[in-house]
Amino acid sequence: MNILLRNICSLLFRIIVRNRCHSKLAFFYSLIIKELTSDGKIKRPSKQAGNNKLTILVLSIDGFRSDVDCIANTNEFRVLIIPVQWQRRLVYQFYPVELQKYGFKNNPDQLGYKYSKEQEEIREFLYEFLARLYKRISINCVISPHSRYVADLDWGAVSTKLGVPHILIPRDSQFASSPYLLNRMKHFFSDGLPKFEGKHIIVQSELDREVYIDTGYVDVEKTSSLGCPRMDGFLRKSKEKRLDAKRRRKKVVFLPFTYKEKGTFDILDLRSYVKELQLFFLRFAIKFPEIDVVIKPKPKGLKPWEKEVMFEMIGDAGTENNKLLNLIIRNDIDIHSLFRESDVVCGLNTSALLEAAVIGLPIIIPYFKDLQCPKYDERLFYRDAYNLFDIAEDTIELESLILYRLENPIIEEKIMEGRKALFGKYVSSVKGDATEKHVTLIKEIVNKKEDSIFFKSTPKQANW
Repeated sequence: MNILLRNICSLLFRIIVRNRCHSKLAFFYSLIIKELTSDGKIKRPSKQAGNNKLTILVLSIDGFRSDVDCIANTNEFRVLIIPVQWQRRLVYQFYPVELQKYGFKNNPDQLGYKYSKEQEEIREFLYEFLARLYKRISINCVISPHSRYVADLDWGAVSTKLGVPHILIPRDSQFASSPYLLNRMKHFFSDGLPKFEGKHIIVQSELDREVYIDTGYVDVEKTSSLGCPRMDGFLRKSKEKRLDAKRRRKKVVFLPFTYKEKGTFDILDLRSYVKELQLFFLRFAIKFPEIDVVIKPKPKGLKPWEKEVMFEMIGDAGTENNKLLNLIIRNDIDIHSLFRESDVVCGLNTSALLEAAVIGLPIIIPYFKDLQCPKYDERLFYRDAYNLFDIAEDTIELESLILYRLENPIIEEKIMEGRKALFGKYVSSVKGDATEKHVTLIKEIVNKKEDSIFFKSTPKQANW
């Protein structure tokens, strides 16, 4: 019965879209859009924002991390959220569902783009639909998190045409963390993505900004580097007094390094390196039951073969006879909370190392012999800054360094100054003022926008 009802609703939605019932759809969408309050709650929004606040509409909210929450927490804006499934359901009445992201094979700026007719149709539709929606709920700007999301970029381009500026606040960063990645990203932005048609892009660092500008993705005056809002609270909390290490169990964090067969590392002999590291931490947990070992993979978790290897190693290491209560393998732990209760962090090729480093945690890079060759050096993140961390060249040295740092955690002042500079270069200012900068610039962009062209021209005259 539920399946039948769902199919009927889908058919009805399709009919409404095909018949261009813009006003009916605008009314419906004005009902499903919710407001994110300054205390993190979701509520039904009023038609107009109070206290002369500007209103932000967030696209693809699931693509952001907590940066939107940071902006909402300032209580400077009314922050509205459109449910992702309803935003995409509308877009994919025109495009095929498999067209989720732009890339080299489906870049609208390339000759012979396969979906040019569909793009023209959806933009004409959005022009009429969004004009009515924005008039109904009063939107001042839209923000989105990714330069590849098809569902966002047409919406943002049409919004900008209507006088409602689209501001891209990419969650992706660290483009210059290695020479190899920098070259890959420049190639991708140059040939794999359509040029930005919104009003402004706010990136984390000047190094990231160079990629957007040098490739012609966006004009220089349409970009700013303002840091990362979610780091402000992390930096502020890091200054609070931590629980005395003598009153809690010691904790070592391992951020698993992985590689893609096509990506940052694409040479299969690194499997032995990955296996060696995983086995080390399993054996370390067995050898030192008084120390907690936390293995924190990326949110997407370990790859299937990595899980298989880890489970095999658990058996091979004889851990079936050990409950290993001190071994925790979870990808859903809040990493900032984890760092605040940890003593040593080990990992490679992740910006999380800079976050742990800037609050004074000992950082150990497992720079084993498998990595010590020219073909990898250009692919290692922050390779030129390895002097700011402890370097282990094998598992024996890794164990020795962990035990040493558990007893001697203080990082010398000169090293800490270098770490703060590195964090500011790649991530955000240690002043913790990124959110404030974002708020100021968003207001400036909205207030400087051109007069709205609602109903002053037809979609055909808009000149996409």
